[in-house]
Amino acid sequence: MKNETWITPEEWKLIGEEAARLAREEAHAAGVAIRYMIGEKIISEYPDGRKVEVIFDEQGNPTEIDYAE
Repeated sequence: MKNETWITPEEWKLIGEEAARLAREEAHAAGVAIRYMIGEKIISEYPDGRKVEVIFDEQGNPTEIDYAE
């Protein structure tokens, strides 16, 4: 008989949230910003807590503007 372990959708959600929290902490401890999306916006979050929206021009060059939640 095969021993199978099932993870519920809620458990997957908790695992993902914990992984994201740890990745954020590790990146910030190393002095590195993290990037993620909110809707269609790309957000950079710096270790000091500052958040900026990243906008790319036609040539693909990024510009950062202050992000207000």
